[in-house]
Amino acid sequence: MAGIIGVTGASGHLGRRVVELLLENVSAERIRALTRHPEKIADLAERGVSVGAGDFARPDELARALEASSGCS
Repeated sequence: MAGIIGVTGASGHLGRRVVELLLENVSAERIRALTRHPEKIADLAERGVSVGAGDFARPDELARALEASSGCS
């Protein structure tokens, strides 16, 4: 079974684009989208993407948020 793909900065222009491209190629259940402001990507959660909080200024929090991901962008 394929793993979870983690995308940081998912509420930004590039991170969002990465998620959109992934959605064209893999099921939403395989995508973990992280951002400092999860409410900004609630529409992705409605499409089945796992959405969570992650901030590079808080490395421990970010590491936990990405723990289940097999790949990260």
